[in-house]
Amino acid sequence: MGETCLSEPARVGRPRDPRLEAAIVAATVALLEERGYHAMSLAAVAERSGTTTAAIYRRWASKSELVAHAVFRTGGDDVVADTDDVEADIATMIRWSVEKLARPAALAAIAGLLGEGRSDRRDRTDDAATASRLTAERLGRAQDAGQLRPDVDITVLAALIDGPVLHAALSGTAHRIDDAWIADLVTVVLQGARPAEAAPRKRRPLSRNRPRTDSSEVSIR
Repeated sequence: MGETCLSEPARVGRPRDPRLEAAIVAATVALLEERGYHAMSLAAVAERSGTTTAAIYRRWASKSELVAHAVFRTGGDDVVADTDDVEADIATMIRWSVEKLARPAALAAIAGLLGEGRSDRRDRTDDAATASRLTAERLGRAQDAGQLRPDVDITVLAALIDGPVLHAALSGTAHRIDDAWIADLVTVVLQGARPAEAAPRKRRPLSRNRPRTDSSEVSIR
């Protein structure tokens, strides 16, 4: 008997259109801001983005999964910055947190996701835990490289990256976040985490009434 030639099965269906996915995400964010989580339906998202609910379900298993992906992007490339400069990377990750959390869609998403069923809440908590783990692993690499003290709890440092941003968003003060605010937070994160021989970055005096200009504010998508 001759050898049987095995080949990979042909792919079924057309490849997904990234432009359609981008349209669905944009529609989700817009409707969250306009209507809030509970009043936003997948049918409305489909109509706004020019597709069908079936097409949405082929990409996301539920409304909560779509919202988490559209707003928080915990599995995206904008979760962990990893260069040789840990200070710059922390500033970048804080800026990404601002872009995700300091907008009306994020507040609507948080309020809605907290009201979902236990299974959906657990899935979204797992998403957030994955992002936190990736951030902690990045800080762990900095620790291994001697850029952070070996006794510092990197999970605490990871929480300091987006925790203050979330607090500002929930307290209605996110509009005050600018480059100076981010620089101050980076200093706070690293002040007690660097090895003793590392020279601390000179920290300028803080002022509660620090003047801010439009040119210095962080752009919120």
